[in-house]
Amino acid sequence: MKTITATLLAACLALAAPAAFASAVDDGHHHGATYGEPGDAKKADRTVTIEATEIAYNVKDLTFRKGETVRFVFVNKGEQPHEFMIADAAEMAAHRQMMQEMAGMSMESMGHKSPNAVSTEPGETKELVWTFTNAGEFQFACNYPGHAEVGMGGKIIVK
Repeated sequence: MKTITATLLAACLALAAPAAFASAVDDGHHHGATYGEPGDAKKADRTVTIEATEIAYNVKDLTFRKGETVRFVFVNKGEQPHEFMIADAAEMAAHRQMMQEMAGMSMESMGHKSPNAVSTEPGETKELVWTFTNAGEFQFACNYPGHAEVGMGGKIIVK
């Protein structure tokens, strides 16, 4: 049963991933999501440390410049798994729904390897490097079921 569930999940993710990035493709070339693309840590303009606890981040609003590459250091100081995901409102809502439907499964078993998100266990630290390619208002959140709903998220402004 576990193998069937994992296989079905992998198929669903493979079908959903292109749709999540479809709005970013405007000339036939993949430019990443509307809010940016994975960046190169060696070219980071700055480092921002984000700490997760129960159930909150240490920041609520972040502001960056268009074209800026940011190295996020995500530290889980909480007692349960947490996620740090960057997205626009539509992708965030879709991802939150997927996470709700898969509650109880480990992120690794469901192939949770989005370039715009990191998941951590308690006490773990991970990095995410992101280049903000477009101006606008975006979001960051922990999409583990119930976390964003009680305020574990914030706003990203790119000028």
